[in-house]
Parts: sequence; structure tokens; C-alpha cells
Amino acid sequence: MKRLAEDKPDAIVFDSEGTDDECLFEVAPILRAPDAPKTAVFLTSDSNLSRFADIGINTFFTKQSVTEGIKQLQQGRDTKYASLVHKAVHRLRDLANCVEHGIMVMNADGRVTFMNEAAKNILDMKGSELNLMTLNDIFTMHPFMDDTTRFEEQPHTTCKGRELLLSGTLTIIYENNKQSGSILIFYPVSGRAIDRQKELELLQYQERYHSTQQASAFKKQMLVIKDEISGTKGSRFFFETYFKPLDIMSGDIYGNMNIKDGRYFLYIIDAMGKGLSASVTALQSSSFINHSVELSIIKNDFDMSRMLSSFLHYIRDRLMEDEALCAVFAMIDTNTDTIAVSSFGMPPILAKMKDGTIQKLRTPNMPIMRFMAVKEITEFSLKGIDKILIYSDGLSESTTSDGSLYYDKLPDCFSRAATKKHLLRMVNEDITQNEDDITFFFISTEQNEIIAEDSFSIHSGASELSTAGERINAFMEAQGVDSVEVSTFEFAVGEMLMNALEHGSLGLSFRQKQDMIRGGVYDDFIAEHTKEDTSDYNKEIMIRCRSAQTGTEGQKLLTVEITDSGSGFNVSEIFKFSSFDGNLFKIDTKKYNGRGIFITDNLVDGLYYSDKGNTVHIVKVLDT
Repeated sequence: MKRLAEDKPDAIVFDSEGTDDECLFEVAPILRAPDAPKTAVFLTSDSNLSRFADIGINTFFTKQSVTEGIKQLQQGRDTKYASLVHKAVHRLRDLANCVEHGIMVMNADGRVTFMNEAAKNILDMKGSELNLMTLNDIFTMHPFMDDTTRFEEQPHTTCKGRELLLSGTLTIIYENNKQSGSILIFYPVSGRAIDRQKELELLQYQERYHSTQQASAFKKQMLVIKDEISGTKGSRFFFETYFKPLDIMSGDIYGNMNIKDGRYFLYIIDAMGKGLSASVTALQSSSFINHSVELSIIKNDFDMSRMLSSFLHYIRDRLMEDEALCAVFAMIDTNTDTIAVSSFGMPPILAKMKDGTIQKLRTPNMPIMRFMAVKEITEFSLKGIDKILIYSDGLSESTTSDGSLYYDKLPDCFSRAATKKHLLRMVNEDITQNEDDITFFFISTEQNEIIAEDSFSIHSGASELSTAGERINAFMEAQGVDSVEVSTFEFAVGEMLMNALEHGSLGLSFRQKQDMIRGGVYDDFIAEHTKEDTSDYNKEIMIRCRSAQTGTEGQKLLTVEITDSGSGFNVSEIFKFSSFDGNLFKIDTKKYNGRGIFITDNLVDGLYYSDKGNTVHIVKVLDT
């Protein structure tokens, strides 16, 4: 046997006289050596072949004659095919030893039959130690299962107690639907890679944290903002709000409230700077103002001058020495037909007069600072005013496509705009990029230069709604409305007519409607409660169509007004969210009531409700 080990033979042949145990005892030490022969040959057919396969004997000749076995072996070695296979195997083994990844080949019993040099180095084990061991022998801890496994940066502990962080793949090999072996390819993860992975995980955590904080900040902002009149018609005024913050934590914030005595109070706060500091100042300011006004409404003693004095006293102590706060406050009094204005470093309020001129409503107040807060309130008459624009400097100081400030173009665009959306279309055509938060109130008056009008009422029935739609279409066509626009406007009006039937005449809440739809009984309920012999059918829905001249802009406004006999709804819960631009924070309208209102609002130029919520005004701008 010593001679066999020294000569490094290609094969070992045993005769039939030796027992299996004797043969294994002699050949095992040679086969477990690093340079063991590639093939061993045993010549009897009654031996336990699997025992020899376990130690690397993988070719057997079952002839009883030793001479025949040697001839078979010699014939196989001399064939061209056998020679090519022999060279290919050696070539593959050489290539495997050139790669940096560890490679281990296991037989069907899971025992190692080959490992490259990289595998030995990574595991710090010799080939003789690894030969015929299983993965459970090599590792005391590993992630491998009975099927193909991809593992990333998994801890492994070797039988020698070495702890490794490895990545790689364990691939199971099948032949004839039976597992014939497996190949493990693995590599150690460097400390740098571990640090990079930790950094990635930290960034992912920070991103999730930041996203959560943004969502919480948005909810908090929604709680603070008091928006009671956006999307409503109060007296002869239509109120609209636009709010486009650059970030969730905005330096701009606004509020508008119905004093409930014919007066409407509005304000815009523009805190100096950007980010958290500006947002905290804005939220502090808004919270104080809202609370003060709410208490005054309860006591029925709201006084704008007294409220401003309290606010200035409060906010001055909360401003840093180098901090300034800009703000504009306005109160529309429909009893005296006046607007009271107090502006602190904000752009002048624009007022479009019915004769086409633009008036700038100013007050001489400086921005609010820690050591300077002097107020002056100026009152202007609303007689002869067609519309009003109250805005922050984010709108007037935006850069236009020609490099100038929008301040120069704003008065003309405002003069030509009939609604908030109409103004925004012109703004978006001119402004390429805004670098500050944009907030504005667009307040227009009801047009009294009526060109054509049609008023009628219908019963609360499905067929009646269809008849109303046809009559409204005929009115629009008579005003020269394009057929495509008629179709779009018809859909919007149809949504509002259906709302009047469902929520007004039938008294369905939004939740009840959704429950009926989910339960599959909605259509049957509508059909049953709109029959001609029911009390609900006799509830009237009033409709008024009007075409009015807007003044000097050469435009007409087509308005459809729908009034139902219901109790209405809280309009502010709907339009508070539609005041947002929407590009910054995607509002999931599925979580809010009034999805039909959102759809309609996107199809028309203006949508306004009465304070009660049982009358809706749908507006379309017609260019002439």
C-alpha cells in the first residue's frame, strides 16, 4: 500500500478473495489523501458497492476475472471518448481552482466529492478534512434546506468554531427525477459590504420614518387649517382657495371662516424661510387665530381689530430675533358691503372693478417682528368690485418662461380669469417653476348681466332626471356650446342631479349609499322609492340655467343651479381637501365622502355649494 501511495496510480484493482472490510481498510487512507486517485475499480459483484462509493470509489467492473477487469479498464482508458472526458474533468477542476468563490460538489448522499482551493481557504480546512463530509458535518450552523437555496449574508459556523458571514447558492441536481447530487457556491461578505448593507437598511428605515412623519404632519396640518367657505357661495360671493406648498412642512398656511352674521374672515400666513422652523411659526399663528375667532363666534362678539391685537401680542414673544412673519387678514362684510384689510408685508390685494380697472388694496403695515408689530386696518367699499384676489408672494414672485417675475403679468391674467381654475390655466402657461409656497383666495361675485335663463322643477324620479338632462343640453346648445363640451358638462350635471336625488330627496347618507351598493340592493332601493305613488317622488328638485356676460373679457359664464329639498351637508369637509394642489400629497379620495363631487369638480370650471349644502352651482366658462 505504501508503494501504491507513492506511485499515485490512476486506478486500484482488487481480486475477489479479499473481503470488503479488508479492501476498505487498505484503500481508504489513499483515497482520502489530497492527491487521491480519481478512480478505483473493484471486480466482484457481491460486494456492498455503496460502501466503496462513500469513500470515492465510483467505477466498478463486475466481472469475476481480474484479467477481464483489467482489459475493460485498459480498453476504456484507450478510447478517444474516455480520454476527452478525462481531460475535460481535469480542465473543469483547474478552472474551479482559479475562481475566488468557494465551490463544493456533493454526491446523492450529500457527501463532498470535490472542493476547490477557494472553498478550502474560506473554511480554513484541508481537503482531506472535507472529503466525504456532509454540510451538517462541515457547518454546525447554516441556512441550507433540501431544495435550491439562495442565501444573502447568512451566518455560518464551521465545525472548527469559525464564524463566517456567507452569501451564495446551493443547487440541487436531479437525474431521472431523482436527486443525484448538489453544488454549493459561496463567498464571504466583506466588512465593507456589511457596512454598506447596514447603511442601506438605515436609509430605508429613515425613508419609512420620513414618510410616516410626513403623513402625520399632513394630518396635523389638516386639523389646524380652518376652511369653512372654500367652494361655497355666501351672499353674492363665490369663494375659492388654492394652496400649493413646496413641502409638507410649509411656511404658508391659510384659514377662512364664516362668522355666521353676514361676515366672512380670511387670512394667509407666510412665515419667513422654509422647512420646520417656518412651519412651526405658521402652525402656531394659525392655531391661535382659529381658536380666537371660534371663541368670538360662540360669544357672538367677533372684532377683527381686537383679534389682531391679541394675535400680535401672542406671536411676537414666539418669534426669534432675526425672524419675520408676513400675513394678510381680510373681512368681507355683506351687511355694509365692505372689506376690511390688514396686511403685514404681503403683496397688495387685487380688486377687479366692473368697469375693467384693477385696484390694489394696501395697508402700510411692516412684517411682524419680535420688536415691531404695529397694525392698521383699512376699509374698502365692495360696491363696483367684480372679483378679488388675496395671495402670498409665492405667486407674484414666481419666474415666468421669459425670466421675469409673474408680478407684472398677474393683474392682467387675474382680470381675464372668471374662476380659480381659469386663472390657474393661465398661471401654468406662464410659470415654469415656483420656488416658494403658493396660496391664494379667488373671490368672485355673481354675474348680473344675464343673457339667457331657463328655470324649471322636476319630481324625484329617474325618468325626470333624464328629462332635466335633455332640457339642460338644449339650453347649452342654444348658447353655442361645442358638442364635446356639452357631453362633458352633461356628465358633470348628471352627477349633481343624482346627488340631489340620493342625498337630498331620499335622504341617503354617503355611508348608507355605499352599504347598499356593497349589498347589491342600491338599484332596487332607488327604483322603489322613486315610483310616482311615493312621497319621495313628489319632492321637487329646482333647476335654473343661466348664461351671463362676464364684463370686459369677452366671455360668457354658463351656470346650472340645482336645489334639492334635503338637509344639506358639511361642505367644508369636502372642499378643504380640494383646495390643495394635489401634486405634493396625493389625497386618497376613497377615504373621504363625496367622490362624485371630486369627479364633477375636475370636469367644470367652477363648483360651489350654498352654506347649507342643498344648492350647487356648476359653472362653465365660454370663450366668445
